[in-house]
Amino acid sequence: MPRAKIPFLALILLFGCPVGLAAQATRAIPGKPVQNKPVPTELITTPWILGAETADHWTGLLPTVNAPKPRARAYPGQHLTLAIGARGSDRDVLLKEGTYAFTVTFGGSATTFNGLHPSQIRGIKAEGADFAKYVMEQAKLETKGLEDALSMVSLALFDLDWPVPAEARDGDAIIQGTVTTPGGKVTQLKAAHLEIWSSDRAVKEGAFRDQEEAGAWTMTYYQAPEPFRLLHALRLSKDDKSGPRPNVITFYVQVLKSSPLAAQDLMRRLSREDRVTRIYALLLLSEAGYDLSSCLTTLPVEDHQAFQHVRTQAVSLPDPYDFSVNLDDPYQITTRMDMLWSIFLATGDQKPVRAIADTLAWREEGKAVLDLRRSGKKIEGITPGLLHGLAYGAGGWSLGSFVRNHGLVADFVEAWKRDPKIPAVIKEELGTLITNEAFKPK
Repeated sequence: MPRAKIPFLALILLFGCPVGLAAQATRAIPGKPVQNKPVPTELITTPWILGAETADHWTGLLPTVNAPKPRARAYPGQHLTLAIGARGSDRDVLLKEGTYAFTVTFGGSATTFNGLHPSQIRGIKAEGADFAKYVMEQAKLETKGLEDALSMVSLALFDLDWPVPAEARDGDAIIQGTVTTPGGKVTQLKAAHLEIWSSDRAVKEGAFRDQEEAGAWTMTYYQAPEPFRLLHALRLSKDDKSGPRPNVITFYVQVLKSSPLAAQDLMRRLSREDRVTRIYALLLLSEAGYDLSSCLTTLPVEDHQAFQHVRTQAVSLPDPYDFSVNLDDPYQITTRMDMLWSIFLATGDQKPVRAIADTLAWREEGKAVLDLRRSGKKIEGITPGLLHGLAYGAGGWSLGSFVRNHGLVADFVEAWKRDPKIPAVIKEELGTLITNEAFKPK
């Protein structure tokens, strides 16, 4: 996870908005307009393998979304979702009317699922569609129907009730399938292959070269969760001179909560790790709510004492959703904002991102801070209004950065802009994430 060289609020005060939350992506190229003529409808016979969490990520979103990242690898305990694509003018009808069957073969056994129909069908945006729509909105041009015009492919999702076995050995899972039309025509789909890594292989081969690679893994974790590689991240963390930070701890805790199998595997391996890694892992497992009694019996008595001492001295993680102002702790809101982004990166959940969007309601305070920046005057004191204004700028900047780098966040924002339950001020500010001066570096 990216690290700041100086405190986060200091960066805001110096530069006018936070930096380091996410790497900047190159600007997307707007999609080309689609000619108004029928496009032949056809099935895309190569399935996409997705994590089962994809369906949860898309809850409450608009019918058209950004493409999810296909899974190339899976680990013990993980469930799968299969996606079948189609292109053409009547692609949604084609996908909806078919009856599907899939067989998952792994480790010498096969599981077949018959008589399936899509759990949902989503249009997939063309590359650059979000940016094209944003440009048109800023130019006050009509965007009705643009999403459909910038979507050439639809995906049908099938939630397969097949988890990778808890004691899975290394190997390839093969998924084969057919689709039958109402008229009885049967189309054989191409076989999809998924690499299965056991926990032993993840520990043996899943090490990160350096902190930069571990940080990149963190930034895309929700797209392809790899909980059994967490031990490697913990080994690197002991070299972090700044010590454990709330956002990093939050990310690790969310990973452990999401995978009990990985948490149990980590406990089994701690006796072979160095003491710093052991104590850090115990604190994270405790924060994630796991019972450590059996794990502690495998560790030296000195570790028990060290763990209890560190746990007693450690400061409890704050509630990341508490954006109340504390003048004695001016870093409070921005610390919580970083924690919320960590929850999103670990889970892909909308809730933490929505909480960050709520800071855009402090628009008037944000304008006051922007005026102060423009005037060149020094800040004379920390006030609730100042902290709200800084949080507005931090929230808008980080949302804009994630919108450019994470298609899922862009989908969240588009859905919220049309949600009647979202306050008007927040909707308006969500429409200015890329161009709002308050959301840009000084």
